[in-house]
Amino acid sequence: MWPDFTFLDFVGIIGSLTICAAYLAVSLKRVDPEGFRYHVANGAGSILLLISLYFRPNPGAILIEALWLAIASFGILRAVSRR
Repeated sequence: MWPDFTFLDFVGIIGSLTICAAYLAVSLKRVDPEGFRYHVANGAGSILLLISLYFRPNPGAILIEALWLAIASFGILRAVSRR
């Protein structure tokens, strides 16, 4: 695993950490789960993961990240429309 670790793998890890940080922030009640920031963090994390998956495809992971990005996009639109 480590010998072939690339910059794009690092991008995917940052994406995973971004999504987990957003979830932790909601769990600690530091971020509103229906708020703009939470959905943007989830969307950004998904995009970073999808970038890394483009170069090392995994169909199941691509599907879940595409769905995660769609949900985040919907949440962003809802949060913006409530402002």
